[in-house]
Amino acid sequence: MITEDKIYLKGFRSWAEISKERLLNNVEIIYRYTKKDILAVVKADAYGHSAEKISKILEEIPYIKYLCVATAEEGKELRKAGIKKDILVLGGILPDEVKCFKEYNLVPVVSDFNQLKTVKENHIKKVHIKIDTGMHRLGFFVEDILEIINKSNGIEIEGIMSHFPSADTDPELTERQIDIFRKVVNNFRSHRIYPAFVHLQNSAGLMYDCDYCNAVRVGISIYGEKPSSFFSLPVKTVMSVKSKVITVKRLRKGETVSYGGTFRAPADMKIGIVAFGYADGLPRELSNKGYFLIKDRKVKILGNVTMDMTVVDLTDVEDVKPMDTVTIVGKDIENEIYFEDIAQMCGTIPYEIMCRISKRVKRVVV
Repeated sequence: MITEDKIYLKGFRSWAEISKERLLNNVEIIYRYTKKDILAVVKADAYGHSAEKISKILEEIPYIKYLCVATAEEGKELRKAGIKKDILVLGGILPDEVKCFKEYNLVPVVSDFNQLKTVKENHIKKVHIKIDTGMHRLGFFVEDILEIINKSNGIEIEGIMSHFPSADTDPELTERQIDIFRKVVNNFRSHRIYPAFVHLQNSAGLMYDCDYCNAVRVGISIYGEKPSSFFSLPVKTVMSVKSKVITVKRLRKGETVSYGGTFRAPADMKIGIVAFGYADGLPRELSNKGYFLIKDRKVKILGNVTMDMTVVDLTDVEDVKPMDTVTIVGKDIENEIYFEDIAQMCGTIPYEIMCRISKRVKRVVV
């Protein structure tokens, strides 16, 4: 059932359906499994799902304690959309963002002494401290803990966190990070600092035991993609992407299609032009090898994906006409194609494919 924008098919050539039921089920599955508070990652427009729409659903859930964004600007956008839930800025705080943090009540993740100085000088009340346990991107060194404590007088250290770089591929490194972070937490506690939130596990990290942590920081799994081959939770894809057939026409043997003429018809064919191209988020890597679903049939992409349109083979599909629905991502009747399938064809990861879906594709909650 469509719960908003009931006429979303009119005037939009492509759209993305966000399943509220699946989103809520995924979050519930994670909560029941971990028995920990959830910090829900909605950065990068909620991995392409619409941060505003996702956040409005999630902020009603009591065990979701924070919405996590990458930048102050992302946090500002959520506040302006009416989001009241606490917002954690994972990318830290820069000096020219102080006003934004204070005006929109954002909490920074602090990962170096310059940021800690900025926080203290500008009277920002609370922070989460990030420790580098092996990612070697953002984060204080483990040996910095005493100096952090000494220089954070007057600041509430509400959270301590770190991040797994390879929980999906390197169990040995991940277990080592778990041990390192355990010592970090104990070190803080030995100095009578007891953060409300201790969080290390990302989605892939849910498969590891972090019994001393009381929260998890998850993104990809709440959107229904499994971050590793051994991820056992039965989450389901939240977003389906649809488009429309613009026109159906014939292609004679020997004729080519699209820019560069990279596909030449081996016989007379029937082709369809679909209103979805790389400006909508379809990778050009799918040229001549990807497929869509029309009337529950897989239809191969012919030639190069173009900015606004893609050509598909309709030779074996009957009764296709303009305005028929095309499934780019999701399930038709029996057949299905998901972000992971597209990512494998493109030699990348589902995160990237999700984030590519452009603003031109209207998001609707169903």
